[in-house]
Amino acid sequence: MDFRNVNPLNVRLNLVSGNLLPMTADDSSFPIFWKIYSVLVWFLEIVQLCGLVPGFIFVPIEKVLKDGLVALVITMEVISVIIRIHTCRGLVKQLIQKLNDIMRVEDEMMRSIVTTTIKSMEIPLKFYWSAGVLSIVLWSSSPFVVAFQKNSFFYVDYRMPVVYSKEPFTTGIFVLGSVIVLVSSAYIFTKKVSADSYIINVMLLITAQYKYTALKLSMIFQNRFLQSDDRSESNTKECYPNADYYAEKEMKALCQHHNMIIHIMIMLRKLLSLNISLIYVISVFRFCGIAIMLISIPSVTLWEVFLHIMYAIGGVVQLYILCYCVQRLLDASTEITDNAFHEGWYLYGRSIKRTFMFMIMSNNLDIKLSTFGKYNLSLSSFIA
Repeated sequence: MDFRNVNPLNVRLNLVSGNLLPMTADDSSFPIFWKIYSVLVWFLEIVQLCGLVPGFIFVPIEKVLKDGLVALVITMEVISVIIRIHTCRGLVKQLIQKLNDIMRVEDEMMRSIVTTTIKSMEIPLKFYWSAGVLSIVLWSSSPFVVAFQKNSFFYVDYRMPVVYSKEPFTTGIFVLGSVIVLVSSAYIFTKKVSADSYIINVMLLITAQYKYTALKLSMIFQNRFLQSDDRSESNTKECYPNADYYAEKEMKALCQHHNMIIHIMIMLRKLLSLNISLIYVISVFRFCGIAIMLISIPSVTLWEVFLHIMYAIGGVVQLYILCYCVQRLLDASTEITDNAFHEGWYLYGRSIKRTFMFMIMSNNLDIKLSTFGKYNLSLSSFIA
């Protein structure tokens, strides 16, 4: 079990999107086919962006706000997040290496916790991806009907405010431009889903390690003999040294594991601090664009109403997933000793009690993933 094979959906999205974000701790590169594929996908996105920028100048402002704002915001977010991860490849590889070192331990309980934690987000991510891509493809396909109705076309005939040639232009140019809009829009959304999945995967793996630590700590203190009401005083004195020795040995290993998780958490903050704040701010602009799309519902067809609502639901699900995963990670990092506190830790020796108290105090270390406290992703910020 390692970073690459623990989440097949994350691997597939990384390849299909052309992001090619690091999946291993070494310098092993992706096959040449996927590198060429990634270059072609990025070239398509550059063509789309080059057409979108002048489109914001020459196309009426109403169409720009309704059909172009969301696309531009998503493109900027994807480019910023992916560039940040690629420029921090050294840090990412160190993080992956530390996660792999932890997960390669032959422990069925850890395997079960990691698998369950990763699986919990698989269906929401698949829904978010499929709903978003489907709505984008259907929304971008409507101009193809117009291609059979007239021979000359203008910028406003495109589904998005793009400029690829001087208007008026022929049917061939219009169809080609519409194909570029459709394919590039689907790919930029897939790139966003892939980047989100990558970040979520890292957070879930760390969350699973916190859960494992909490469960392991509870099991250490679940000494049935010490907690038995009918034990004799002589048996208690005889068994305490052995119980203390066992617990101290397990606690030492668990503390080393916990320290490694804290180091990984600090590395994650260095990697995502700017991205989290950026995603928060960009999400505000993206939902403003979605709100403008929904406000325009009275002036569009019933079919477009359905697509707008479908895309809006996908956007809400995406932001909720991110906020939920961040919240789970922060909660797990501060709840390590909660369950163990109700076990028989007080029956052990002074050394173990002192170690447990230190772990309780470490729970109060509130590690924020965002650089700016006001722009932090969490369930409270999502509800607000």
